Amino acid sequence: MKKLLQYFWKDKVFIIALILAIVSCFFITPSSAYLGYINYKVLIIMFSLMIAIAGMAECNLFSFIAMKLVAKFYSIKWIALVIILASFFFGMWVTNDAVLLTLVPFTLIVTKQTHQTRYALIIVILQTIAANLGSALTPMGDPQNIYLYAFYDLSFGQFVMTMAPITIAGFLLLIGTTIVLVPNVPCEPIMVVPNVSGKKLIIYLLIFINAFLCVLKVIPELWALGITAILVVIFGRHLLKKVDYPLLLTFTCFFIFTGNMSQMTSVITFVSGVLNSDVSVYFTGLITSQFISNVPASILLSTFTDASYWKPLLQGVNVGSMGTLIASLASLITLKFVLKDFPHQSKIYIQTYSLICVIYIIIITAVVFIFA
Repeated sequence: MKKLLQYFWKDKVFIIALILAIVSCFFITPSSAYLGYINYKVLIIMFSLMIAIAGMAECNLFSFIAMKLVAKFYSIKWIALVIILASFFFGMWVTNDAVLLTLVPFTLIVTKQTHQTRYALIIVILQTIAANLGSALTPMGDPQNIYLYAFYDLSFGQFVMTMAPITIAGFLLLIGTTIVLVPNVPCEPIMVVPNVSGKKLIIYLLIFINAFLCVLKVIPELWALGITAILVVIFGRHLLKKVDYPLLLTFTCFFIFTGNMSQMTSVITFVSGVLNSDVSVYFTGLITSQFISNVPASILLSTFTDASYWKPLLQGVNVGSMGTLIASLASLITLKFVLKDFPHQSKIYIQTYSLICVIYIIIITAVVFIFA
């Protein structure tokens, strides 16, 4: 029991969500109506993606691809660009946190092997931003994207077209920033390409495709859950230990909290009065994300945001993934690696990360409203 409590206590966002859910229960009496608050499709898709991504990472798929790409370049500038763009494109399909958990350690290894550790900080800063910006393009790139995609019943095409200006602008900014900030210093990485377990990888790819088909609304969520459960029980029960259960429970708690808040007339009147234009919805999403992160911001604000304003909300919380370190919880993954490997440079890391994020937010926000 003690270990279980310690496991959940480490996730402070879950603790906050749990407290909010419990407090809200004093205002709205618990009943069977609570079950209607929960978006089960979101939880099923997230669960299936977590299993698939954990399996693919275990098979060394992401490291294998990254090493194959990096091995073709012999300058830290171009190696950095490959790593950053790999984070960007991987983020579109396997969520930003999974990308950073896999590729940030890879970056630190490469910079050490090539004796270019002085450029490690700027590379991991840019790849963190890259993972967040790349993941903005697709529903499965971010937990809040999965949620908003299902909540507003969007089509895949609608989603991608709405986020394309942000992703394209981010792509160009990342290339320009990397070319300017990382010098063209010759080096040659010495790496052993890991083996990829082909048989297991096929199973995990099937689970990923299953989740993707659910996202595309080709198969219903209960079918997707059943297929995932069967494949996991037969071929990968150990992966159940790698599921981020606190995140799933965080979503559930926020569903209960926001569901209860949506039953309170005074709250509805006040918040709806604020979220009444594209500009107000966009900046509310962006600013709220800086303080409570974009996942809870999405759940909270969507409860009170009219369906006609789904675009600015979606764009605001995704651009809001940049800024403070808690704006996107995936960014904290990189910080943990930095604190471990560069404890005396954490202040420089935070300052540089924040400065680049502010510049990106200003430029991308201008792009959003130009193409609105």
